[in-house]
Amino acid sequence: MDVDWKTLRAELPEDVQGRLDEKRQRRKLGSELASLRRELSLTQQSVASGAAMTQNTISKIEGSDDVLLSSITRYMHSIGGGVEVILKTADGRAKRVDLNPDIQIKSA
Repeated sequence: MDVDWKTLRAELPEDVQGRLDEKRQRRKLGSELASLRRELSLTQQSVASGAAMTQNTISKIEGSDDVLLSSITRYMHSIGGGVEVILKTADGRAKRVDLNPDIQIKSA
């Protein structure tokens, strides 16, 4: 009997489905980085070279649930971009933090 993922997922308790949705949302950052890379017609290897990382590390970043801000910054610098984080408080205030200081990436 062949059962697809959507059918199996629908049979899971709602709290488990919620945790799966949360996990997928956290992975969105990595998938967005990969999407940007592909839009720029760059390979993981070329990004890795510019960020002084291995291709395997780039692959892990693009598929990860939890990525260091320093890794994201190096990744984005290697494709000619930058990073800005918005910190939001419960009362609705927001503070922008520019993570684009002059960084020196050592060649691998």
